[in-house]
Parts: sequence; C-alpha cells; structure tokens
Amino acid sequence: MTKALIFSDSHKQFLPMMKAVEKESPVDYIIHAGDVHSDVLDLMALYPKTPVISVKGNNDFWLPDVPDERFFQLEKVKIFLTHGHMFGVKYSLAGLYKKADSLGADICIFGHTHISHNENTGNITLFNPGATKASYGVLEINDTNFNIKVLKGGDLK
Repeated sequence: MTKALIFSDSHKQFLPMMKAVEKESPVDYIIHAGDVHSDVLDLMALYPKTPVISVKGNNDFWLPDVPDERFFQLEKVKIFLTHGHMFGVKYSLAGLYKKADSLGADICIFGHTHISHNENTGNITLFNPGATKASYGVLEINDTNFNIKVLKGGDLK
C-alpha cells in the first residue's frame, strides 16, 4: 500500500501539517497543492526521506522554478495537481475537470477555495483537502484501487 498526505493553503500554518504527518505515519509521499511554498520547503527539511510533490499557488506567483501544474503517477493512479486559481475553481469545477479528463487523470487534486471537496465526476475524483488549518487529505493506494478522504485537522492545531 502507498500512502500520501495531501495539504493545500497552509499559509504558514506549519504545525497542523507536522502533527498530521506524525499522526498518519508512516507516509510515503506528501502532496501540497499550493499556498505557501515556504511551507513545502519546511516539510522537505523536516521529512527529508519523504518525497514532497507540490505546485505553486496564487500567493506563490513570484516563484519561477515551481510549476503551476503537475501530472504524475503513484502506483497505477494518475494524478493531476494544481492550485486551482487558474481554473476559476471558486466559481466552477468544469474547467478543472476538462483539463484532468484531457490528461487521463484518475484524481485531480486542487486547493485555493480553502473548503474541502471530494467528488467523483465521471471517471475522475475531484479532491480539495481544504485549508490546512482545518483539514487535510489522505490517499491510500492498493494496486490500482485507491481511497481518498478528507480528515478534519481541528484537533491538530
């Protein structure tokens, strides 16, 4: 089994992420859907043996070397990762779905709204872990099957 923690919109709220990693260990990957990249650097420093996959958010616009989007695979699960602001996710998920579908993604992970969202649309799971101070996501992959869920992080503050 492969296990990944998913964060977004941490905005320098590092303690809830650290407590989530400790609570959910062992963790194979950490995924961060943007805002704020310095938190990603802190995760990489604190957990150097755990790969961190990230994108920049709208508050990270000044980072030219951090991508806006990533498309990658964990086991046999294809994942499209973006912050979501460039797809207007506060108003509609249609553009985000269209992009994820064009890539053949199984899961589309995004952030920006600060509100958790977990929805199966067509053959794609649209997933937002919400703002880190309130919630985070856990992705577990067995062979080609996956389970993705939002966990409330209020007790992790």
